[in-house]
Formats: sequence, C-alpha cells, structure tokens
Amino acid sequence: MSRPIIPSGTHPIEQGIYVLPTLEIHRLMDKIVQIITDGAPGMIVYGRPRLGKTKATTFAVNYLPEVLEYKLPVFVADSKSYKVPSAEKFFRDMLTDFNFGFPTKKDEIVLRNQIVSIMHEKAEQCAHRRVALIMDEAHKMTEWQYDCLIDIYNQLLRRNVRLTTISIGQEQLVERRTFFLANSKTHIIGRFMPSEYRFRGVTNQEEMEFVLQSYDESEFPANSGWYYTRYYFPEAYEAGKRVTDFSKTLFNLFLEIRQEYGLSSKMVELPMEYLAFTVENVLKINGSNGKRTEWLSTDQWREAIQRSGYIESEIYMAIAKKAT
Repeated sequence: MSRPIIPSGTHPIEQGIYVLPTLEIHRLMDKIVQIITDGAPGMIVYGRPRLGKTKATTFAVNYLPEVLEYKLPVFVADSKSYKVPSAEKFFRDMLTDFNFGFPTKKDEIVLRNQIVSIMHEKAEQCAHRRVALIMDEAHKMTEWQYDCLIDIYNQLLRRNVRLTTISIGQEQLVERRTFFLANSKTHIIGRFMPSEYRFRGVTNQEEMEFVLQSYDESEFPANSGWYYTRYYFPEAYEAGKRVTDFSKTLFNLFLEIRQEYGLSSKMVELPMEYLAFTVENVLKINGSNGKRTEWLSTDQWREAIQRSGYIESEIYMAIAKKAT
C-alpha cells in the first residue's frame, strides 16, 4: 500500500489536534464514571499547568457513552475573570461557549433561564435525565460565579434534571475550596467540590511507553493502516521500528536535561503538552516530510525536547515557586 498523499499541514501531528488515551486519562475516566454512576453533583480536577487536564477531561467525557451505555449531554464553558462581577456577563459567556445565541436584551434572568432550558431539553433526550457541565480554568471562579451556578443547579433540580459539574483548574482550585471551607461556604463545596482528582503528568517509564505506543497505533486517515509512526518513517516501520522502543531513553533524557539546567529530577511530572510537542518535533523534523533520516537517534530526541519549550517552562515554574 502506497503512502497516502496528505495535504501539507493537515496531518494530526502537524496540527497538534489529537488526544492520546494515556494511563492518567484512563484513571481520570474511572473517577468520572464513578461520580456519574454514584450521582455525585460535582468534582474538581486539578494539577500544575500544561499537564493536559482539559483535553484529558474532554476525552474522558466523550467516551463516557461507551462505558455508561447511554449518551450523557455535556456542556463545556471557560471560566473567566471579571473586573466587575456580573451575572449577566457570566451567563452570556456560558451561552457563547455552548455555541448558542442569546437574546439582545441584557437580562440575567432571561439568560439564566435560557441556559436551564437548553440543559433541560438535552436531559429530556437522556433516559437518566442527567447533564454534565465542564468548567475549564475553574481556579478563576469566585463565590458569586458559583452562586450563579447554584441557581442553574436548583432550577434543573426542580425540573427533575441532575447536573454534574466538573471543575478543571490549577492547584489554586484546592486553595479556593479550603477558603470556602474556612468561611462556611458548604453549599458551594457540597454541590461542586465533594470529590477531587489530582491530575498528574507522565511520572515513569511505563507511562511514557503507554503514550508513545499511541503514536505507533493511531492512524490517519482513519482505518487506512497508516499509523503516525509509519507515515513519517514508512521504511523503518516496515522493518519493525517503533517510537515505543525509545520509552526508557526518552524518559531518562528528560531527567538528564533537567539536571543539566539545574532542575530537580525527583518526583518529576512531565507535562503531556510538552511531551506531545517533543514527539511531534522529532517526527516532523526527521521524518519523510523533513530530513528523511532512516530512523531516530538519541541526539534527535534531545533536540526535539529542547525545541519543545519544556525547559524554559520548567525554569519559569521553578522561579515562580521560589518567589512564593
């Protein structure tokens, strides 16, 4: 079978538009299935920046129908910071994120009722009368925004619809919950923060192998047999070469490079975003659309890591931690 002709810039590796089912995503999916099955009203998913929390949660939720055996309506909204608190702005932004139009009249009650009606309509199509709301960047949310969500939650409950809210954010999200707890805001914690999941990056060789295996087994175009590795290194792939073979080498390279820049190599969490950049770089630069090398080398992986932006990010993170 000849190598498919794919227009420049349209392969998933070039676009960076794909999600790999990592071991951490599978663990997150198990947790989400648990809270949905148990009927929990919400949970928080938190971790350091660039771990891939949002993509992971979206991936997990999109695959829920296969696990739950019913289609759960899912809405996704970005949390935003507001100089002046405004329920009208908050609801309007939610509707925009849902890709729904909103009335020209700027009335928070009308906007809130529209959100409730949209969710109710979708829940009517679900035998379990449930909907899920993913609030991204939730560490930005303050008390008044949660109060707005409580109004939506209560209105849906009166219509016999259960809302499960999954809040995704950085580690400040846990600090926010601690603040609410210290100030007796149990109505917020009970609805949106009763469960938690600490999302982690790649922490060992086994997880690295699982990630790299996905590049060896993901194909484009769909059902073509042209896996990502095969597309960029067709001859090496036919000879039995796989990027998975570099699992130990790549993980250790990240640790070595960290040490070279004076960064700690203990309890390392490799952000999925920079790991993906690294693999994309090594395939694009050295594969059939680049230098056309026969196969990959340790030096090429090292270059790919250095071009990913990972080291710069880690240095800034280390400086920020020292400053706090």
